[in-house]
Amino acid sequence: MQNIISRLILCFFLLGTLQTKANTFSDINVLGQKVIQAFVNKEFKTIQKMVDSNYQSYYSDITLERDWTELIGTYGKYYSSKPVNFEKSPHYTFIAYKINFEYLPYILNLSFNDKKEIIYISFMQAHKVYFAPDYINVSTFTEEKFTFHNKEYELNGLLSVPNLAGKLPLVVIIGESGPTDKDGSYDENKPYKDLAWGMATNGYVVFRYDKRSINYGIMLSRDKMSYTSFTCREDYLDDLYKALDTLEGFDYIDKNRVYILGHGQGGMLLPLVAKERKEVKGIIMMGANAKRTQEMMIDQYAYLSKVTPYKKEEYDEQAKKALRSMDKKLNPLTEHHHMPYEVQATYWIWLNKYKHLEMAKKQKTPMLILHGERDYQVNMENLTLWQKTLANNPAATIKSYPKLNHLFYTGEVESTYSEYYLKSNIPDYVMKDIIDWLKEH
Repeated sequence: MQNIISRLILCFFLLGTLQTKANTFSDINVLGQKVIQAFVNKEFKTIQKMVDSNYQSYYSDITLERDWTELIGTYGKYYSSKPVNFEKSPHYTFIAYKINFEYLPYILNLSFNDKKEIIYISFMQAHKVYFAPDYINVSTFTEEKFTFHNKEYELNGLLSVPNLAGKLPLVVIIGESGPTDKDGSYDENKPYKDLAWGMATNGYVVFRYDKRSINYGIMLSRDKMSYTSFTCREDYLDDLYKALDTLEGFDYIDKNRVYILGHGQGGMLLPLVAKERKEVKGIIMMGANAKRTQEMMIDQYAYLSKVTPYKKEEYDEQAKKALRSMDKKLNPLTEHHHMPYEVQATYWIWLNKYKHLEMAKKQKTPMLILHGERDYQVNMENLTLWQKTLANNPAATIKSYPKLNHLFYTGEVESTYSEYYLKSNIPDYVMKDIIDWLKEH
């Protein structure tokens, strides 16, 4: 089995010479199921005959038999399989299956060329790779790479498009503070991918994208060194609005059914988005702070000082910077090292003036606010403040979940940052609440 896994780099290097046609999920799934059944029946020559002639020396029947024998000898007999990933690219079509063995699941990865011949096979431990939770059906949508441009920035994203005819509703996901990628990744944990695929399974086009800080750190550092103004406009809103302007021109997008889902600070900005973009028919705020950002940060540092006391000095220093950044007379040219995370003073001045609670209180656009009760980054005081502020606003729906943390992952004890790397997915009941709310509105 190790030999198959080690050949991954070589195979993907060779993929660059291939071209694919429009292989559908149904086409590829038939082939994938044939491969799985051949493994189960120990018909290894059948699999070898399905392999592109350029790759048959890598995937001989002897190698395949040895690896399968090792798997069932270690993890018990085969029980079932389920497709958990499907991707099309200009060079290959990829499908992955969760293989349920008696003791532990594994992931089987398969890639096919335009002739529907196998060019890549590997087994990977399930905890080392992302796979879709059970509420996702990867056969119901197609994921496409989509890049849009905003001035000097080229921003990479993914469109999850249901396999349905007619105009479809659109949901755009915007992420947490800092350099957050399109999936909200923590190693193989990808909460935004869970959300996107869950909504796409239920008929919604979903777009998620890398924040500009992912790929343009050098350019942002250049602007910081010249004390160029940097606020949530540059960090979030300008790119979001450009994405909306672009996507709303697509033939299959229903411009009258546009929704935004924001996580953390991305969620906190949504009352302003709803005010400025009238086509937005609803907003979903997950783990969004009701308190001022710097106040929420100070709470977070106090919590972390208790659970990781050896870092208390570092946290105390960051808390001092957060407190300093709330000064009403803060100078825009304050030296960066005095500010939280050395982000420009203009960023904090903008946040000091941002009145998201007042906006939300007056808002008529439907809003869904979801909160994990184990969230230490945005603690329960924030949820209480949302509830108090929006008590008389019929547009607001608020729900909380006792066992969930800031990523909406399940746990039983006090949450810490390291917990975000434990293999998990967003629970099905959270996805159900989101889908039910979307359908209602």
